[in-house]
Amino acid sequence: MARRPNPYLTDEENPELEAGAIAHGRPAKEILPSELYEALTRRRDETVSVTLDIDRSVVERFQSTGPNWRERMNEALKKASGR
Repeated sequence: MARRPNPYLTDEENPELEAGAIAHGRPAKEILPSELYEALTRRRDETVSVTLDIDRSVVERFQSTGPNWRERMNEALKKASGR
């Protein structure tokens, strides 16, 4: 037996796009004003994922300060690098 769609997950005013509509779509860069597109896609600071060996006591100290400890560690490294 086929399952009926959940009416709470169906939005009649905004139906799912069909392949034809997607094929005719244009990139946001072509449609939005350049200032708006740049503001929406600009990254404040490019980040890079790396693997480092850090003393356990240092990591535990940052973790003990609560949520967002990675951001605080990043800020401490920025400060130490002179940024």
